[in-house]
Amino acid sequence: MFRRLFWFALGALAALFGYGWLRRKADSAATKESVDGFIDSLVDGVLAMKERVNQTVGGASERSRESTSNDLFE
Repeated sequence: MFRRLFWFALGALAALFGYGWLRRKADSAATKESVDGFIDSLVDGVLAMKERVNQTVGGASERSRESTSNDLFE
């Protein structure tokens, strides 16, 4: 009877520790893969793309002002 009680208590302790470990893992995975982080990275990417387009378009318009039509044929 003590042998069965020992194994029952050992299983109950393993279940409690396992539950706590799984809960911690789930919390860390939820914070790492949160929707807010995804949205923030998406907004940062769009803003970076906007800056690149502005620099490209702004640089092209400055170059076209500096050059004349004669420069194209030389």
